[in-house]
Amino acid sequence: MTALQMEASLKAMEGPLGQPDTMPIEMMAARRMGLCVEALDPIHYDETAARARGYRGIVAPWPLLWLAFFNCRDAPLKFDFGRATIHGGDSYEFHEPMVVGDTLTVRATVTSTAVKQGKAGPMGVIVTRREFHNQLGQLCAILDTTNIRR
Repeated sequence: MTALQMEASLKAMEGPLGQPDTMPIEMMAARRMGLCVEALDPIHYDETAARARGYRGIVAPWPLLWLAFFNCRDAPLKFDFGRATIHGGDSYEFHEPMVVGDTLTVRATVTSTAVKQGKAGPMGVIVTRREFHNQLGQLCAILDTTNIRR
């Protein structure tokens, strides 16, 4: 496939990716994640401590986003070129804390694509944005993921 054909294929991928997906923020999942990442602040385990600090309830540690990310079953990237997809990195923006009892809705969008020249030839660069909103419509986080297809 030529670089021009790759560019056209990538441009066709831009826009919404799959249907929105939802996931409840459950106490045990938040607790386990907190212990795994050694988030020992009482706001992650004790509702009284969390409310005393101004939160709506027990705050889920931010890595719980990964669980929601991998729960996005309906947002696969499908390529008609190349043999390997490489993870190029993530960037995060945090807005409203995720609280136990919230239901997150995740929407994925391919926000940009490009063809770059690599040592082995042209490769596709794809940036996918996932926005995480709670049931109140508040934006909790944004995850931008860069993937490279060659």
